[in-house]
Amino acid sequence: MNKNTVASSLICIGMALPAVPAFAANPMMEEVVVTARKRAENLQEVPMAVSAFSSDQLKIAQVSDITDLQRMTPNVVLSDTGGLVAGAVQVFIRGIGNDPGFDQGVGIYIDDVYLNRTTGSLLKAYDIERIEVLKGPQGNLYGRNTIGGAIKYVTRKPGDEVIGDIGVTLGSFNAREVSGGVSGPLTESGLYGGVGFVKSQRDGIQTNVSNGDEYWTEDVGAFRTNLLWRISDSQELSVSADIMQDHSDPRVPVRIAIDKNVLSGIDFVITGANTFLGGTGLETVPNDSSLPSDKDNINSEFKSGFDQYQIETSTFAVNYVADFNEQWTMKSVTSLRKMENNQPFDFDGSDQQFITTERPVESKDFSQELQFNYSAETLKGVVGLYYLDGEQDYKNITRQYARLRAIQTHTLDTFYDNQQVKSKSIYGSLDWDFMPEWQLSVGARYTKDSKSIEQHSTLTQGFYALALLQGFPANAVVAVAPGQEALAETQPMFAGWATPYTRYFETTGPVDTAASDDWNELTPAIKLSHFYDEDTLFYGGVSGGFKAGGFQTQGGLTTPFDPETVMAYTLGMKSTLMSGRLSLNTELFYNDYQDKQFTYVYLSGSDLLQSVDNVGEMTGQGGELELRFSATDSVLLGFNVGYLDSTVKSYKTTDSTGQSVDIARFTEIGFSPKWTAQLNAQYQTELADYGTITAAGNVSWRTSSYTNSPIDTRTQFSDVQQQEEHYLLNASIAFETKDRHWNVALQGKNLEDKRVLTSSYVVGPFVTGGYNNPRTLALSLSYNF
Repeated sequence: MNKNTVASSLICIGMALPAVPAFAANPMMEEVVVTARKRAENLQEVPMAVSAFSSDQLKIAQVSDITDLQRMTPNVVLSDTGGLVAGAVQVFIRGIGNDPGFDQGVGIYIDDVYLNRTTGSLLKAYDIERIEVLKGPQGNLYGRNTIGGAIKYVTRKPGDEVIGDIGVTLGSFNAREVSGGVSGPLTESGLYGGVGFVKSQRDGIQTNVSNGDEYWTEDVGAFRTNLLWRISDSQELSVSADIMQDHSDPRVPVRIAIDKNVLSGIDFVITGANTFLGGTGLETVPNDSSLPSDKDNINSEFKSGFDQYQIETSTFAVNYVADFNEQWTMKSVTSLRKMENNQPFDFDGSDQQFITTERPVESKDFSQELQFNYSAETLKGVVGLYYLDGEQDYKNITRQYARLRAIQTHTLDTFYDNQQVKSKSIYGSLDWDFMPEWQLSVGARYTKDSKSIEQHSTLTQGFYALALLQGFPANAVVAVAPGQEALAETQPMFAGWATPYTRYFETTGPVDTAASDDWNELTPAIKLSHFYDEDTLFYGGVSGGFKAGGFQTQGGLTTPFDPETVMAYTLGMKSTLMSGRLSLNTELFYNDYQDKQFTYVYLSGSDLLQSVDNVGEMTGQGGELELRFSATDSVLLGFNVGYLDSTVKSYKTTDSTGQSVDIARFTEIGFSPKWTAQLNAQYQTELADYGTITAAGNVSWRTSSYTNSPIDTRTQFSDVQQQEEHYLLNASIAFETKDRHWNVALQGKNLEDKRVLTSSYVVGPFVTGGYNNPRTLALSLSYNF
């Protein structure tokens, strides 16, 4: 099927769905309750763009982890950072998100606990009641740095009834998974408990052609437990804990492009002496300039680094709720989250040695949130205090070899790297029904973020003697291998030394960095809502978002970069039509972005440098439409479509001459496809007296977008970092017994085996990338009680 035909069909079907005629025996659609405003509300009465998915919907849509959510709601891009390093997640909502190396732009929550690290946030969808996706700044209601939106996992809570499930899944690449859980009352005095677990394993998708090893395997285990004590009718205490261990062989970045001119220049310097000076050069084999023949073929010599990959997280949380009276409720959320992670980086994507990094990381995040909720007939509100104390310790070794630097080697051993953040905020929101059918919502959040960094490193550099050649331009030099300098001087083409030193030597010295700074911001929010009737809501408003600055470190020098802020303007409508059979929600938005933070790595002479800039000004505008339609007793249809136009208005930087220039017209923002859409259908029918058959399918489509950010369109690497326009097709069929205890399902994801680039990264002359999952089939069997 032609992709343009698919795109047109999606939009046309979506436009036509509201006009489908009514059917007589049509069940009411299930009411969706969310806690987007810190209290339980019907989704259709919340004046903001919120998408919510129950555990049953997630199961039917084959959502196995957080990245699958991007095909459930428009203008959302979710992927792992496989183009750079495995185990972290990138989330972008309406073009605002989690750029590598910065604080998160989209907050990820498990219940009310904010996850302060993108590594370890590739969450499995297990033991889940529902997932909520909130779009736009949420600072006046949520914890830290929800400048672009929030994704909230709501776990299954124990109740008065004993419920549970156990399931087994077998699938492609020898995948096997066991998951389950049970919850219910533990005593007759108000104590309840629940546990959930998942263990998932899979053989490798990638093959290392240099040694035959498999990578991109899966070996993940996770466990969650929850104790709930209903102390009295007005008090409740919940204690939860979860652990996750990822001991997979990681996804390895694939080389997708190279700068052959740079490599040929390096070749001349490091191998030229073998040709012109009697075999005195550094290398005998020229630099590899090949690209893989297959998206899942990798070529890496960094086995020792990848063998050390792991992620282990643990979270402990205490949640206390007390009702003071009929109007006032207090809620306290205390959490401690720890992580150990070993990150290997092979930046060149070949089995030759250019640049590698090994980085073990330990982090600890403590947070405390205190909320006071008020509810009366015409007035509802929440006031909260939030505190985060985060600490991260690194110990990393980065090696830059002669193949990259040509004239020297460079080893930076960072044996102590401590980074701390403290975030304090006070927030509040008030919803006032000042007239029948009219509501005014006002809110604000004041944030103060403090950061500090202390690094102690040892830099060892080896400098090669550079020889001049007779019959070549004066700037043509070759590097002579250590111990071969005297032999080089006897060769006929030797014309002298280009360096003041005539023998190889090494230097070792400390590189220490220390800095601290703080930033504060007041971000307001105001919204006006009008309930046209009991089934239709119109709303419009403006809200602000803030993300703190940080530090750029280079060679012992520390330069702070500024915070980024956004003002978001929205206009929306929510409606429930055709006696509850059709829900239709739409929102228009305009984001005005100031001081956008970006980082990129580049080669300057023989130095590999990192630059952090505040982009200046950026805007994002667009709209979304989401609908669900219960056509008959047996048929449920869904459609969503989103449009996004992101534009860089100002991007001031410094050119090679030291002059300030504005390169906005050459700059594009990544992870921002102009169009996204999804169509899903579900058919359910009774099979005599045996049970129910459910067939489901969905097709998601998006236009092309960049997989790195920002992109300088003048460079040769801009086109190769584009994800092409594409669609993905998923389908399943399941049988559930009449007593609803047993369920067997056959599932297929990416049925046409469409492979597209999802993330990319540029280091010097190399571009590496990561791709989406190939086609997978799975057979599952579960028992529910």
